[in-house]
Amino acid sequence: MEHDIADAADTGIAVDRVRELGLLITQLPQEAEFHRLVRKIFETRSKCVQEGRDIDWGTAEALAFGSLIQDGYKVRISGQDVERGTFSHRHAHVFYQDRDGCYIPLNNVAAAGPVRNFIASNSHLSEFAVLGYELGYAQASPNSLNIWEAQFGDFANGA
Repeated sequence: MEHDIADAADTGIAVDRVRELGLLITQLPQEAEFHRLVRKIFETRSKCVQEGRDIDWGTAEALAFGSLIQDGYKVRISGQDVERGTFSHRHAHVFYQDRDGCYIPLNNVAAAGPVRNFIASNSHLSEFAVLGYELGYAQASPNSLNIWEAQFGDFANGA
C-alpha cells in the first residue's frame, strides 16, 4: 500500500489507554525508598493523568514514549542529563535512596512485562561523537525512535 508522506497520520490513542499507561508510568515500587520530592512528583503525575488535566511536559512525553513502546517500538534518548531532564522535568531514571541503581518506569509498559525498550543515556560532551553514534544506531534500528536532546551550548559547539 502506498503512503503519501504528506497525509496526516492518526496518532491519537484512546483516553482509557492514556489512563492505563499513566498508572504504569507513575507508580514507583513501594518496597523501595525514593527521595520524598521525587515520590511527590510521581503522585502528582498519577493524579493529573487520572483526572485528565494539568498534565505537565514530562508526563506527556512519558505517555507518548510509553504508547510507542506498547506498540512495539523502542525509544532511545541521549544527551546531557536526559535521565533526569535538563530542567528536572523528565525523571526517566528514578534513583533509589536505599541501594545502588535506579528504577525506569517506562521499561514496565510493554505487554511482555519488564523489557528494556526505553533507553535514556546521559552522553558526554563530544557532540560529534554522540551524533555519529546515534545516526548509526538509528540506521541499524529502524523501528526505534532515536532522539538526541541538545542543550544550549551544543549548537555553538558545532553539532
